[in-house]
Amino acid sequence: MVLRQVHDDDLVNNFFKRDYHDRGMLKWGGFYLSDHTSALAKMHAAEKVEAPLPKQPLSVVSERLAVAWRTHHPVHLQLKVMDDNQILAVVDGIVVGVHEDNVVIQLASGRWRELSLTEIRCVGNQSKKG
Repeated sequence: MVLRQVHDDDLVNNFFKRDYHDRGMLKWGGFYLSDHTSALAKMHAAEKVEAPLPKQPLSVVSERLAVAWRTHHPVHLQLKVMDDNQILAVVDGIVVGVHEDNVVIQLASGRWRELSLTEIRCVGNQSKKG
């Protein structure tokens, strides 16, 4: 058996033309660290700005919170206050209590947050905001 020697440049060019399929940026995906991917997720979440929803009267806010409390359904609250980025703050959670004109929301983290009814701009379902 006789092997013929192929010029190195031809060998390389033929390899890239026929055999090698560059996956572009996809090939670098495995090199992301978990810290980097979580930072990217936070960055993309911060880019999603929720449009201001129509302000609801206090009676509607109170009634929707009462229904959510009785049924244990998650709620999406848009507050009247702005966050650090001058965007209306939002709170997602479950109504776990009522105290005078305040409502207690259990957040996804397990922490509780007490809000005055006058701080709440509107109440919607967490699954479909609005």
